[in-house]
Amino acid sequence: MLWGSLRARRARVALALMAVTLGVAVATALATLALRVGDDLARTLRAAGPNFVALPAGARWPLDVGGATFEPARAGVALGDSAVAALKSTFWKNNVLEAAPELTLSVEIDGTRAPLRGTWFSRSIAAGGEIWSTGLARLHPTWKVAGRWPHEEGDEIALGRRLATQIGATPGSQVTMVSGERRMSAVVTGVVAADGFEDRAAWVPLALAQQLAGRPGEVDRVWVSVLVRPAPRGAPPDPVRDPKGYERYSCGAFPANVAKGLGERLAADVIPLSERVAGEEHVVGRLNLLMLLLGLAAVTASTLGLLSTTAATVVERRAEVALLRVLGASSQQLSILLFGETLLVSLAGGVLGWGLGSLAAAAIRGDTFGSGGSVQPLLLPLALVLAAGVAWFGTVGPLRVAIGSEPATVLRGHA
Repeated sequence: MLWGSLRARRARVALALMAVTLGVAVATALATLALRVGDDLARTLRAAGPNFVALPAGARWPLDVGGATFEPARAGVALGDSAVAALKSTFWKNNVLEAAPELTLSVEIDGTRAPLRGTWFSRSIAAGGEIWSTGLARLHPTWKVAGRWPHEEGDEIALGRRLATQIGATPGSQVTMVSGERRMSAVVTGVVAADGFEDRAAWVPLALAQQLAGRPGEVDRVWVSVLVRPAPRGAPPDPVRDPKGYERYSCGAFPANVAKGLGERLAADVIPLSERVAGEEHVVGRLNLLMLLLGLAAVTASTLGLLSTTAATVVERRAEVALLRVLGASSQQLSILLFGETLLVSLAGGVLGWGLGSLAAAAIRGDTFGSGGSVQPLLLPLALVLAAGVAWFGTVGPLRVAIGSEPATVLRGHA
């Protein structure tokens, strides 16, 4: 009877199937994106620069990113330049994307006082059993360089845009750096448009800065770009009262957990850049809320579409339902018949919607973030449950009307 009823109403079955398929497809696509939006967005936002800084334990760092010159660390407090490789030997090694050490000193460049940064520009190092290519160029991909970054080996320098204008230097010029009693010359290889305070700074290879500062093998800080998740609201679980919950919380890539893990491995103070991390968390939270609202809207529209189709079908079949009741069909049997038809169509729509939504999510992720999306098999059961829920809410109203009608009244009207 179910199969015969579906074949007899192909047009309405097709409309119901389309309504459920579209609703489940939109919900599946949004759920797939929501599962990956944190990492996708974090990778995209990493172009804005690092979101963590590793400092020597006990070092002073009173200033936020941008603003005035960094206050130097206390005498004898420094990190080794091997700290960068150590980042890839931590629990969070897969979350660490880029890093660059930095040694800062105040020098005179052609008579103009400026902060000089010694760093790696593009360095491949053995870390965590693999070759890791990182450095300042990868840490700040949005910085524009007229010319090129200095090579790791050589007496070369890159100048911030304002500093270059102030001393009248261009790529190919030679400048003199003076730090105390030490004096060195370097060739300008590029002019950097970094915006903000960094436009008044200069960059040289780390080895050259260490030689000029008389601090071989030392760095003041390590800038790190790390994938993190928005921290949950409220306090973390109590490790004594809820050890399993605390263990799950500790395995989450939340800023506090990442900072603690990196700090313990490096024996340093690892500090999240609060404004940048909070900004990413805010954006991710808003996107997740937006996708939730869009998913609810899509499911609601799907339910209303199925409701209208089911109501029209029940109106058409009032005489058939009344005749079945006269012949002895119980209300339970009629409910199974009518709801079974809608459930079969909805489950088919759930499977089609899951496939269509997965393809849509893959296309969106590939175009937006430069990486193909993957099908989420775990969402298929959820899609079927969602389709069954749509079938229930789309059928319960018309079904009550059909069963509540008096057979004699209905049949008399169709006599």
